Parts: sequence; structure tokens; C-alpha cells
Amino acid sequence: MNENTKISLNDIIEKLSQHHLTLERIIAAFFSSFMLSYIFQMYKNPVFYELDSYYNSINFALFFGVAIVFGIFLCFLTYMYRMPSLIPRITILLTTILNFQFASKGGNPDVYFLIGLSVVDLVVVLWCVKDDKLNLSRIYIGYKTCFLFACALFLVTSIYFSYITSLKYQNFSNTTFDFGIFAQMFEGMATTGAPLTTVERSVEMSHFGVHLSPFFYLLLPGYMIFRSPIYLICSQSIFVALGVFPVYLICKKLGLSGKVTMAFEFIYVFYPCLFNGCFYDFHENKFLTTIILFLFYFLLSDKTYATFITSVLLLSVKEDAAIYLIVIAIYTIINKNKKLLGGIMLAMAVVYFIAAQKIIASLGTEGIMIGRLGDYFINDEEGFFSVFKSIFFDMGYLIKMMFTPEKFPFIVWMFLPLMFTPFMHKKISALILILPIIPINLMQSWPYQYNVDYQYTYGVAAMLIFLAILGIKNLSGNIRRVALLMSIILCFTATSMILSNKVSGNLTLERNYGDKTEAIENILRSIPKDKSVTADNSIMPHLYYVKEIYSVPDYYKEVEQTDYFVLYHKHPEYVEEMKQVMGDDYTLVRKSSDVEIYQHK
Repeated sequence: MNENTKISLNDIIEKLSQHHLTLERIIAAFFSSFMLSYIFQMYKNPVFYELDSYYNSINFALFFGVAIVFGIFLCFLTYMYRMPSLIPRITILLTTILNFQFASKGGNPDVYFLIGLSVVDLVVVLWCVKDDKLNLSRIYIGYKTCFLFACALFLVTSIYFSYITSLKYQNFSNTTFDFGIFAQMFEGMATTGAPLTTVERSVEMSHFGVHLSPFFYLLLPGYMIFRSPIYLICSQSIFVALGVFPVYLICKKLGLSGKVTMAFEFIYVFYPCLFNGCFYDFHENKFLTTIILFLFYFLLSDKTYATFITSVLLLSVKEDAAIYLIVIAIYTIINKNKKLLGGIMLAMAVVYFIAAQKIIASLGTEGIMIGRLGDYFINDEEGFFSVFKSIFFDMGYLIKMMFTPEKFPFIVWMFLPLMFTPFMHKKISALILILPIIPINLMQSWPYQYNVDYQYTYGVAAMLIFLAILGIKNLSGNIRRVALLMSIILCFTATSMILSNKVSGNLTLERNYGDKTEAIENILRSIPKDKSVTADNSIMPHLYYVKEIYSVPDYYKEVEQTDYFVLYHKHPEYVEEMKQVMGDDYTLVRKSSDVEIYQHK
């Protein structure tokens, strides 16, 4: 009896195996079905980290019903139609969706939560990749399809992020720092040809006295057409989205398959520090990624003239862009064995950086912003030479300053979504391209420098993405597949984690405040642009056309009387400050529910 039972079980197992329904796949089918139940449950009660309310909201019949029925359904389809890749593909898909649910509904971004999810993801991916359960080896994707996919990503992301980030401005949530200064600067360029502002340092001066960015003149023709600060917001989202094309070109030039190329196009778009930074106002740094990636493509393609033109374009973005060109030049000399080309690029970068310092010093009041490296000044001796001495003679101090608890999340956000592939190189010398992360981010004590929410990651992001592409080229087989699948999942998860609150916040602004903005804009237009104005720092960007305008709070001088004051009741703490300065010398001339305009008597 026992022998007959054993034979019948073996027969059943053999029969199921012939239809690709192994024990592993059965377990995976029910694992996937339980993930589907979790997904349904989280749609009903997204606050999964509030345990009691989450548990008490569970419909247990539905939870287990979905899990059992869907698991049986997957097994049935696999058995009947002999679809060996169905269950693994569903498992990967539902893992990614559940990641998205956890990430987008998990409250504030949590890098430790991301690490935990990545461990679970890795187990799933390793199982799916083993024995090619996803049947990836039989999938063919041509370069034409990759190009069309890049075009689709470009259009969707540029339109979506242009719209969603512009809502912040339209609903009076951008501030003087760092949007109003650029809005006024572009209007100054359009009217006088010079990048003049009064709000950046509370005195009329050239923005190039703070940062040297002649690149802005390339954006000026578009601004002359649209003549709105919203153009600036849209231009940076479009330019970031444009980076998908050099990624496509680099992968194609390196001979990577269409599957790998398409994967990197997706990875680029969802790399967590790119579109994320577009939610924080407008900055020249956000144009670095696309330019640097095009520069790498031209280097790989031996297009000398294009390389020089792109190098000049890179330098024009900002004075510290020279750091990236210096490193790329050294990489060109060592790894590409192009000593003349690399030498010229290196000389260009060094000469430009020295010249930029002098120009900034002549136009501004503070010179180049070296103060952010103040932790490296020796005996109160300021300047780059003091910084160089400190890091050369005290390497331990440098390492201690770079690797601190507050900088750990930054390192994870930058490297984990790429599965650390930027380090996977046969030639250690390629890692020189990682070096800019040290002076730009890790050496700094200014907290915004090592935060992916801000603008200081865009140049380094280009370096890491290029190195990741080279790293994947060095890998093969299952290791390559695991790295790419994990990167796709983690980039999507990390970006969802970071952007969910920002997107919903901007949409909430529009929903709750959108009907009031037109009335405020109409009131503000009554202020003559040739008068002096002091305004709340959220109002100031909407008065960008006023030649002499100052904002509250003012970080560079005491608030002084001007021809007009504009109060914004959404910020009551500034209202009282401005009323004290106004005294009895002003008359209320226009008013709405949120804004009051006072004119000097």
C-alpha cells in the first residue's frame, strides 16, 4: 500500500514536471498570490506601519481567498499551456508592484527600509534568474525599439515632470532662494542682456558674481519666447529627460544588446537623484548630467570636434564643472590612451577654473564659495591651498569627515540602485570617474551637498551611470541579469519612495489653492515694475519683472523701506516683521484673502 502510494506521488510529480509545474514554481505561485493579497490590502489601508489599524482593517476572507484562488489559477495556466516563464514573470512583476506600494505609502523616504526591501528583492531575482526561468535569453530587442522606447520615455517624463514641478510655482510655494533669484536674473538678461539680480545679495549685482554660468544664455532665446519663470522649470525637466538619448547612444556604441540598452534607459529615468532634484526650484547643476553623458559618447565615438564643443558647454554650466572635466580628461589620458586630447581638455579645465575664480571675484562681493570647505582650513588659513594641505597631510581627517552617519544615506541612495556596478571594472583606473563625489559631496559639511533632494548630485550621477554601463559590459550571464533586474527594481522603488510625497504634495497644492492664484497674480500686476518692492519670499518669484525687489526673510541685510511692501498671510511670521519696518508710512492699496499691498505715502 505504501509502495503504491509512493509510486502514484512520483507519477504525479513527474506529470506536473512535464508541464513545467515543479515544486519550486508551485511555491512561487502561492508566494506571488499572497503578494497580490498584500497589494489589495494596501490599497484599502495604505498605512502599513501603523500595525493595529492595518491589522484591524484586514478582510481575512478576501485576503486568503485572493491568495488561494490566484495561486491555483497560476498553477492551472502553467500546467494547461506549458508556460514555464509565467510564474517567475508574475513573481517579478508583483514584487515590483508591492515594492512600489511599500515605497509610495511608507511615509518619509527611509534608506534603511530600501535596504531591507532590496534583500527580499535579491532573493526573488536570484530564483528567477537561475536556469533562466524568465526566458530572457530568447527575448530579442532591436536598437530601433530601444530608440523608440527612449523617445517615449523622453516625452512622458519631460511632460509629466514639467507639469508636476511647475505646480509649486503656480501655487506660490517657490521662494527667493533658489528660484526667485533665477526668475529675476532671466528677466534681467532679457531686458538688459546682463544677469542682474537684487535679491541674491540684497544689492543689484550680476549673478555671475556668485556662480559663473554663461550656459544660461543658451536658454535665453526660449525665455524670450515664453517670458515666464515656468519656462525655466520646464526647461530643466526637459533637459534631464534628454539624457536618455546619450544613454542609448553609449550602450549602442559599446555593443550592448537591445535588452541591456533598454534596461539602462529605464534605470536612467528612475535613478533617484535626477527628476527628484527638479522638485527643488531651478539650478544650473541640473543641466550637467545630459551634457556629461553626451561628452562620454563623443569620446567613445572619437568625435574630436564634438568632444571639444561639449567640453566647453560643460565648463559653461558652472565654475566647479571644471572638476568633472579634469577627471574626464585624466580618464581620457589613462584609460583611452588619448594623451593629446586629454591633455588639451585638462588644460582647458584648469585655465577656465582659474579664470572663473577671478571673474567671480571681480563681479561679486564674496568670491568663489570656498567657505563650504571651511572644515579643512588649517590655522584659519582660508583658500584651496589650505584645503589641499589638510587632505594631503591628514588623510585620516579626510576619511573621518567623508564617512559619517549623516552621509551614509546619501551613499546608499547613489550606489545601491545601481547595485554598485560602477565599481565592477577590470581596470581600476576607471574608478577615477568616481572621484568628483569626494569634493562635491562627501567632503562637504554643507548638508545640501550630500542630499539627493538637491542639485549637487547631477554631475556625479552622470559619472556613476556611465561607470555602471561600463561595469555591466564587464559582467556576463546570470551576474549581469541579476545586476540589471535589481537595478531596475531598486531605481523604481527608490524613486517612488522619494517622489510620492512630493508629487502628492504638489497636486494637493493645486487642488486646495489653485482657485486663488489668479486673483493674487492680478493684484500683484498692479505694482509698477520701476518701483522698489519688498515682498514675502514666496511672493517675490512672481514679481520677477520688478527691477529692484527684495525679499523677507533677508539673509544679507536688514529689511529697509521701499516704495511698496507685499504681505502674504500664509507666512504670518514675516507679516509682523514687515509691519514693524513699515510703521505708519504706508497705505493699504490692494488686498485679497491672502495678500496685502502697501504703498509708501
